[in-house]
Amino acid sequence: MAEKFNKTAINFSYVEKLDILIQYFQDRFSEFKKVKPLLDIFSNAFTISVENAPESMQLEIIDIQNDQDLRNKFNEGDLLEFYRCIDKNTYKELRINALKCASLFGSTYICEQTFSILKNNKTKNRNRLANESLKAVLRVTTSKFEPNIKKIVSTMQCHASN
Repeated sequence: MAEKFNKTAINFSYVEKLDILIQYFQDRFSEFKKVKPLLDIFSNAFTISVENAPESMQLEIIDIQNDQDLRNKFNEGDLLEFYRCIDKNTYKELRINALKCASLFGSTYICEQTFSILKNNKTKNRNRLANESLKAVLRVTTSKFEPNIKKIVSTMQCHASN
């Protein structure tokens, strides 16, 4: 940019901030470079080069790449469902890798969701909310459980007033 434009026209404080930002991103995402081969195996074990895989997974990758039924199941589209259906004993290392990769992003989402719910419920107007009540609110709001209201209501008895 300095060569393209007049050097005096550039605000060098922006250059310094951009350098800091670039370094921050490199530090922050350097861990992804380490796990990239494992993420590649997780996302498509059928096209990964066996030589690039860890030794503990190489035989499993060779087996899976030669299984047409599993290839068809993989091509159906649901990656997590694919890993659920493969044999636990035959593809033990691939399943362990899949569990690790699938949990990388989901756990962060759940933490952020729970923190947001906590922040919304523990306001200045509700500052006397007991810890047990707050736990119950968090459990209900972060759970995927869907109660069967009709069934619950049908088991209740009506009390007639005098």
